[in-house]
Amino acid sequence: MAYSLKKITASMLAVISLTVGSQALAKNNPPPTIKADAPNRYVVKKGDTLWDISGKFLDKPWRWKEIWATNQQIKNPHLIYPNDVLILCVIRGQTLVGIDTGEGCAGVEKAMTAPAQAVQNLAGSIPAIPLASIEAWLDRTIIVSPDDYRTTPYVLASKTKNIITGAGNKIYTKGVPLIVGQRYGVYREGEPYIDPISKKVIGLEVTQVASGVVTDVASNGVSSIELQKSFGQEVREGDRVFVEVGNYLPPAFYPRPANATRGGRVIRVLNSISSTGRDGVVAINLGSRENVEAGDVLTVFQKGALVQDNFSTTKGEAVRLPSEEIGHVMVFKTFDNISYAYVLDAELPINEADYLANPQN
Repeated sequence: MAYSLKKITASMLAVISLTVGSQALAKNNPPPTIKADAPNRYVVKKGDTLWDISGKFLDKPWRWKEIWATNQQIKNPHLIYPNDVLILCVIRGQTLVGIDTGEGCAGVEKAMTAPAQAVQNLAGSIPAIPLASIEAWLDRTIIVSPDDYRTTPYVLASKTKNIITGAGNKIYTKGVPLIVGQRYGVYREGEPYIDPISKKVIGLEVTQVASGVVTDVASNGVSSIELQKSFGQEVREGDRVFVEVGNYLPPAFYPRPANATRGGRVIRVLNSISSTGRDGVVAINLGSRENVEAGDVLTVFQKGALVQDNFSTTKGEAVRLPSEEIGHVMVFKTFDNISYAYVLDAELPINEADYLANPQN
């Protein structure tokens, strides 16, 4: 099913570590193709993203790490900052991109074998994608198993007997007795996710509306919670209570080709009625069980149109045109069977039921 509440205290996002340079090339995998119009020199600007910069040099931006010349002794050697000057070099027969420190390609080659240096700071570095576009989904929204969710304690009433309440108020919950002194989150049920193939519910989206600490558990099992924070919405009767998930915003994302065990589908366009383009967010029916992780890039295909063939022997026969590649998405938050993904690029609007596949190197 979806993300189990039994795992709720486990970290849901890990920073993707990179092995860089020529060592990252897989056996028998030809080097990535440099674009014919790739710049020999590019000055990084504020507002650039790693994906945008990668696309200036490569037809397949997810292979960026394979052409990035780095000093491997530096932690976070892939970081790029505004005003860095990137130059295209041929070093030891391999085309690489490095930061010009004033010595041109000779300096890039020297840096690749330089001794250990100070750790670089993420602050101010160019992000892989604009985090502002996904923070709402990183912060308080999760996907859980519907069965697990409905077995968690629920808000029975508030001290003031109001139907809705917020930070500073006391609420009472019924169900499994909670632990005095423990911090809990209060969550509101959203829409279920239905798999387009099996037609089964594979997850339930829930959003945290408040958090508080348990102050008392009565003999009849009713728990008292003192609310300490609210997140833009009041608590309502019927909301569910379980251990607070917390904010798992990672310091950085780094796009890489997905290695999903099967193809997938877009199952919901978030914050939109029916379709989205670049910078949009979608939910997909691939998760950790399908070997999908934060940072994974997937190719989006749109199903070919159904056209009428008026020239064949079976005049009027309906023929399905081939599916067409229309864009790429990057997974940024995973659950068991579902993930949230950011739209990196899109030639056409991305819709529910569009197909997903591992990108081809």
